[in-house]
Amino acid sequence: MPSPDQLSFELIDQEPTSLGLLTLHRYTAPDGQTGFEVRIDDAFLMATHGAAGEVHMARLAWEALGAPRQGLHVLVGGLGAGHTLRAVLDLAGVAAVTVAELGAKVVEWNRAHFAASSGHALDDPRVRVVVGDLARLLAATDQGFDLMLLDVDNGPGWLAAPGNARLYQAAGLAECWRALRPGGVMAVWSPSVNAAFRDALARAFPGAKECPTGAFNEQGERGEDVVYLGTRPRR
Repeated sequence: MPSPDQLSFELIDQEPTSLGLLTLHRYTAPDGQTGFEVRIDDAFLMATHGAAGEVHMARLAWEALGAPRQGLHVLVGGLGAGHTLRAVLDLAGVAAVTVAELGAKVVEWNRAHFAASSGHALDDPRVRVVVGDLARLLAATDQGFDLMLLDVDNGPGWLAAPGNARLYQAAGLAECWRALRPGGVMAVWSPSVNAAFRDALARAFPGAKECPTGAFNEQGERGEDVVYLGTRPRR
């Protein structure tokens, strides 16, 4: 996929929200490739292209579980363009996936415009979508998930909503701990190293890891994104 300045964009839909103006754009590359991109107040949120980081996050979290990996219940925080959900559904042993997505419009756009690029992930019978705040779902969950993959912001350092800051602090991380089953793993994607979050995660999850994804961007360059992993001990 060419760089953004080589793409032409067409506004398809929009919705004012408490967080800003949410917009959906169709893009076309010089070679005729097309896709969709979502922005808030013209800041990039998600797109058809660029699924490598999400795939690596799902794989890293799954590998950190250890065996056995059967009957897994997974939480995906943030539907985005459906890339993380697709990656989770492709993992072995996944029995059920709960997707927490704040924006009903994002769910609608996924069904209408991102279905092809996500392999119609929302149609998988293992998937349940909860339209609402991830923090509320976490607070109401006790040992409900084997895996939790959180990508509700562009990393802990760039928040889609100011209220999301709590998720990356001690109180929010404690709720993540409680929502995991013993032996469960939480993964958080970040576009780059975030030392403050790494330290906070290590206090909540002793032995937490910072893992470069090794993913390549659309220009064939190795990205700087990392995945933070925290495991709740089995005992």
